[in-house]
Amino acid sequence: MIVFHGGLTITQVKKFENGEFVIYDKIPYAKAYASSENTFDYVPKELYRAPIEEFKKYISEDIYINQYIFFARYLKTAMEFCNNTEKKNYIMVCDIEDTILNQYIGVGNYDDYRIEYRLPRRFIDLDKIIEFLYFEPYDQEQIENFKEKYKDFMAISPKEEEEAKKLMLHKNLIFNGKRNWKESI
Repeated sequence: MIVFHGGLTITQVKKFENGEFVIYDKIPYAKAYASSENTFDYVPKELYRAPIEEFKKYISEDIYINQYIFFARYLKTAMEFCNNTEKKNYIMVCDIEDTILNQYIGVGNYDDYRIEYRLPRRFIDLDKIIEFLYFEPYDQEQIENFKEKYKDFMAISPKEEEEAKKLMLHKNLIFNGKRNWKESI
């Protein structure tokens, strides 16, 4: 399935192209925190409800062995992310097997519900990367080109939102979630 990751810098794009494993900078130990609202599997189960100091050690050290890369089903989601960031204006387009994606599936709860994926870095190599799209906010011509090229993967459909709600209720996997998400369905 074709999926999209939005918000890469030119430095991060070059790291992917050069086969470098670590894409993102480490989170400073002092700034790491564990969100109780996020039930997606960012950390090993043994660190659930662990003291914050243990979680901080994991973030600072071990998580960079298996960095997670966020993917969206639709290009619109990746473009929205780019539009809300500064100097992070590359979109990575990948073709990843459905069986792999389904192991790392979750739901994003923004203004709508979206099926999203967080894959460990080891699943994304040059063979999986189709291309990098340069996204410059407010460049309508560029956006029209993307829409034409990826017209079947552009917008989040009402069916997608229903699928996401069912997945959220069934598996309780949500990121970017609201505390009382069951009440908002």
